[in-house]
Amino acid sequence: MSDERARSISKLADELDSEGMLEHLRNFPDDLDFKGLDDELTIHIGRNFEGAVYLGMGGSAAAGDFVASLIDNIAGKPITIWRDYGLPAYVTRGWLVIATSYSGNTEETLSGVQQAIADGIPVVGISSGGRLQEMLESTDLGWWVPVPGGQPPRSAFGHLFSRLMRVSLTCDRLGLSLPEQQIDEQGLRDVVTEWDFVNNPDSQALDIASGLLDRQIGIVSAPELGCAGVRFANQLNENGGVFARQTSLPEMNHNEIIAWTQPEAAHSQMLILLTWDGMNERVAERIEWMNEAVDADVCRIHSEGEGLLDAMLHLCVVMDWISCAVALLRGKDPSAVGPIQSLKDHLSDHHK
Repeated sequence: MSDERARSISKLADELDSEGMLEHLRNFPDDLDFKGLDDELTIHIGRNFEGAVYLGMGGSAAAGDFVASLIDNIAGKPITIWRDYGLPAYVTRGWLVIATSYSGNTEETLSGVQQAIADGIPVVGISSGGRLQEMLESTDLGWWVPVPGGQPPRSAFGHLFSRLMRVSLTCDRLGLSLPEQQIDEQGLRDVVTEWDFVNNPDSQALDIASGLLDRQIGIVSAPELGCAGVRFANQLNENGGVFARQTSLPEMNHNEIIAWTQPEAAHSQMLILLTWDGMNERVAERIEWMNEAVDADVCRIHSEGEGLLDAMLHLCVVMDWISCAVALLRGKDPSAVGPIQSLKDHLSDHHK
C-alpha cells in the first residue's frame, strides 16, 4: 500500500467509523473469555437432555452456528439453531434452551424464552442485560450469563461465542458432547495485526475489498466452515452494505455450480472460497476443480490454525476486516444500521 493510500484509508476510518468498529476488531482476541462458569450452573440445570436448541438472531445467532458446527464434527446430542419466534414443535421438557441476545431485548428470542418457561423447559440466557436477564432472574427455570455491553452486537461476537462455548462445555456433563477447546491466542493476535488495513500497509483486506465492489458476491466453503461463510455474508450485508450469499460444498456442486460456469458470471460475480487444512479430501478436490472451472474472479481465503476452532476464529478476523474495508471504500460507516433500527421502531409502534 502506498503512503498516500494509507493516509487516505486512515482518513476515511476517522471520518466514517462513528462507533469505533475498527477498534472492536482489534480487541477481538481479548473478547474471547473461555473461563469456566460456576458449578452452580450445572447444579441449577443438572440433568441429562435429549438435545439443545440455541435461540438467536443476527450476530447473536452466529455464536450458536459456530458451536453447533464444532459439536456436529465431534459427536453429541442434536443441536438446533432457531431463528424465529417461539420454539420448534419437537422441543419439550427433555430439551435445554440456550438463548443468546446481546441486548437482551431481541423480540424473536424473548418469544422463545417465554414459551420455554411456560412449557417448563429450562433456559440458559446470554446477554448484556435487558428483558432476557429480567425474565430469567424471575424464574426457577432460568439462568443468566452476562457479557459486557456497550458495543454493536455483531462486534460482540467474541463475547457471545466464548460464553456460549463455556455454557456448552458446562453442559457436557449433562449430555452435550463438546470437549475442551484450545485456541492459539498469539496466532489470533498476529492475524489481527496482519489484516488491520489502517495500521498495516501490507494488509490484503483493501485489495480483496476493492475486488468486491460492484460485484455479486458468492461465498462457498467446506460444510464445517458454513457457519463462517454465513457470518461473512452477514458482515458484508451489515458492515459493508452490499449483497452477499453463502452456500457450502458439496451441496452447491449439485445445483449452483451450473450458474458459476456460465459466461456472464465472469463479468458480474466474485467467488470467495473458504478453506482449511482439515477439509474432507473429496471436498478439497471439488474446490480445486472449481478454482479452475469457474470463469468469474476467484478469491481463496485459506484459514490457518491447528484445528477447526482456530480455523473458524481466523476466518472471523479476516472477514471482519474485509467487510469494514468494503464499507469505507463505499463511503459507509461500518457501524451504521439505520434500516434495522427503523424496522424495530416500526414494530414497536405496532406492537399488540
